[in-house]
Amino acid sequence: MSLTSTSLLILAACVTIGAPVATYLLWNRARGPRPVRAASRLGLIGLCQATMLLLVGLLINNHYDLYASWGDLLGDDGGGPVAVHQATRAATDLNQSGTPATDPNAGRQPQLGFGGGGQSAHGTAPNPAGAANPANVPKPVFVPGGHGTQVAAFRGPLSGIGGNGGDVAVWLPPQYHQAAYANTRFPVIMLFPGYPGSPAGWFSVLDGGGVLQQMLAKQQATPFVLVAVNVNQNGQNLNCSNIPGGPQMATYIAEDVRTMIEANFHVSDKRTGWGLMGFSDGGLCAGKLLVQYPQYFRSAAQMAGDSTPDGRQVVRAGTDVVDQNSTLWLLTHRHPGPDQPVSLLAAVSDQDTDSLPVAFQLQAAAPDIVSVSEHAHGAHNPAVWRSWLPEMYTWLSQHLDSAQPAG
Repeated sequence: MSLTSTSLLILAACVTIGAPVATYLLWNRARGPRPVRAASRLGLIGLCQATMLLLVGLLINNHYDLYASWGDLLGDDGGGPVAVHQATRAATDLNQSGTPATDPNAGRQPQLGFGGGGQSAHGTAPNPAGAANPANVPKPVFVPGGHGTQVAAFRGPLSGIGGNGGDVAVWLPPQYHQAAYANTRFPVIMLFPGYPGSPAGWFSVLDGGGVLQQMLAKQQATPFVLVAVNVNQNGQNLNCSNIPGGPQMATYIAEDVRTMIEANFHVSDKRTGWGLMGFSDGGLCAGKLLVQYPQYFRSAAQMAGDSTPDGRQVVRAGTDVVDQNSTLWLLTHRHPGPDQPVSLLAAVSDQDTDSLPVAFQLQAAAPDIVSVSEHAHGAHNPAVWRSWLPEMYTWLSQHLDSAQPAG
């Protein structure tokens, strides 16, 4: 009997109804000393509660597709991908080894992405390692966070978003503090949680820093600086979008946070050194921001991500706003040009029936940009996405600048 079968749901419903009936019939039939009778009756009450929780759990699981099988529930992710559907051609700024070569757009004055605004520091000469923070760029106070991170409250000067605490969480690779890398500009991956969710989830539940550190010890990935962003400010699901007359979340991510990280950490200021990654609604953020801001980001990986925003404020803003924040619409109507090539990896599971068709729709819309990593097992839950992280880090290592010791 499968975890998501109708027969299991019916059985759970029958047991849930039967447990109170059994409790009523057996309540006065308990025998033995008073402590034994009390324990028996408490056991009957506990049985009623347990069966109700089981039924509610099954209903929630079936509604949200959290676990697709008993193996999925017990943590069996089924191993690696069963198929990787590669994009039809490599982006033009990659050399034959898969390592990003010189960015043809480096040094040009960047253009603003859809819904962007204000001036950007990107594309200017990088600050030397250890240089003072420019006067016009905010320098938030970072304090130790959990799981090896440092966190800060950061209010974006262009967007006006943030400032509530825990807006940005930064994880630095071990190489960041080594003398050989003192002059290295590290590549960055911006991380986005789903909804509801917070930056902390990337380093606690998904163990994003721990997984990368294990890979670095085995030389299986390049040292990335990980930057997780709170994209659900004040509990709102903005789908990382700029709302006309409302919150400017896309500007906050692409302009405010990126500029602040560039000014305060030894990281790349080139588009080929910046990537994006997210899961669930955060996967939508990663994919659509890549296409909206190709002047700032080179590659993105989305895990079980959607292609069209469904946040309340985005939908209320109208069809045009929904379209211009839809990865599928953007790939179809705003395909990045050859001077700003981008690559997107969409990781999905055959058992996640909501996300599965999305990945292949994206690839059909832009087969030269989108690759699909198709897994046989795993539904819509963090344990599955955590098991995919090594694959995501490997792919991003092949599609972003690597961090090398600098003399």
